[in-house]
Amino acid sequence: MAADTSIIIANLDSPLIDLTLKSLYRQSCLDRILEILVVGLDNWRLVSENELTRLIDTGKRVNAAVARNLGICQSCGTYIAFIDSDCIADRNWLARLLDAQEKHEVVGGSVSFPIRPYWQLCYNVSMFHEFLSTSPSGMRRNLGTLNLCVRRDVIKHVGLMDERLDRGQDTEWTLRMRRAGYNLYFESRAKILHLPQVHSFKQLITIGYRSGKFNGWVRWQYRDLIAPPPFGGNSWLLYLFSPAIGLGATLRVFKSPRTWRYLHTFPVVFASKIAWCWGATRSRSLFQL
Repeated sequence: MAADTSIIIANLDSPLIDLTLKSLYRQSCLDRILEILVVGLDNWRLVSENELTRLIDTGKRVNAAVARNLGICQSCGTYIAFIDSDCIADRNWLARLLDAQEKHEVVGGSVSFPIRPYWQLCYNVSMFHEFLSTSPSGMRRNLGTLNLCVRRDVIKHVGLMDERLDRGQDTEWTLRMRRAGYNLYFESRAKILHLPQVHSFKQLITIGYRSGKFNGWVRWQYRDLIAPPPFGGNSWLLYLFSPAIGLGATLRVFKSPRTWRYLHTFPVVFASKIAWCWGATRSRSLFQL
């Protein structure tokens, strides 16, 4: 088949971007890749441009939504696939996504991760327990841009990502697609290995807080499609009951036998969910709408 797929990678000096690119060059359907656009900063100089790969240097730090939008606007493919700069794609990653694209306009893949280092594992369990490679394929309420493929005509219909959001841009974007009538399909066989640069408990709590702040806002805007933060916008009650809410969220993470092997992360996941609630207390006033 002719090359018809653009791959976009938002990059902020990732020390793993060269491994991400190597995994893309080894794809079983390499002939389908029209271009690979790396957007952002590469001060490590790990991105080697070639006939397939181009670096779009933003000259300064930008959030992932800005980087991905730049990539979308400069891309040419019928299909646009996204992978993060801390991910390594399985050899059949793109082939699985494109196979599912024959029936679904929006397709997300699964996330796998090693059991060490510990803080990295805690982050992955907390954030991506719904997208494990052992999970069954099927429809999802939202998908993540660390592993996503979208037809260009869908983006033309719903618009670009919301650049105001420092986190949760992919949740907002894919919920917007759902609201526009597109089904979001999860293909568990489209696998990536996720190796985020998370090295401490403090870093995890900060990420949890910021996720709650921005994702809380997203949940308010799309409360017809996804449950908003509890207590109807009463920030004081949300803060007061954050331990109970965080416990409920953590129990949901570990209710599936697929996550039981990660039970030793329970205390840290619980703490990150409390931090999410604290961030969500700031979400309704995040933007003046």
